[in-house]
Amino acid sequence: MAVIALAGVTVACENTREGLEKDAKANAPKVERAAEQTAATTREVAREVSKAAAPAVAAIREGTAAAAQVAKARMSEAGRAADAARQTAQIKAELMADASIDSTTIDVDTRADTQTVVLKGHVRSAAEKASAERIAAAKAPGFKVDNQLEVRR
Repeated sequence: MAVIALAGVTVACENTREGLEKDAKANAPKVERAAEQTAATTREVAREVSKAAAPAVAAIREGTAAAAQVAKARMSEAGRAADAARQTAQIKAELMADASIDSTTIDVDTRADTQTVVLKGHVRSAAEKASAERIAAAKAPGFKVDNQLEVRR
């Protein structure tokens, strides 16, 4: 009896294996078509996402370019302001070094945006006023000197 039962199990297993092989052969084309359809759908979705993202990408690029321009302009302004501050210090130092000028009452302002050196305050004589203007012009080439110094005796 055990031999008959074992023979029945062996036949059943053989039938199951053959059935699985048959099913695999029959289903292989279906699986391939499903894989191809999935790949095609994935490509289409990727194209649609790319189309939808294009305006955002363009806006980001434009925003980045605009930010770079603003940063460049601000750095340029900062550079001009630093140059103006340096020129102001050089003019003030030269005025202090000149013994014929009382520089304690002279205010020097260098305006980079208008390329102007403004001298304000008061001096003791017209000669001092002229000397201060000459020094400012020499230390700030290319800048206009606005001499607003007042002569007070």
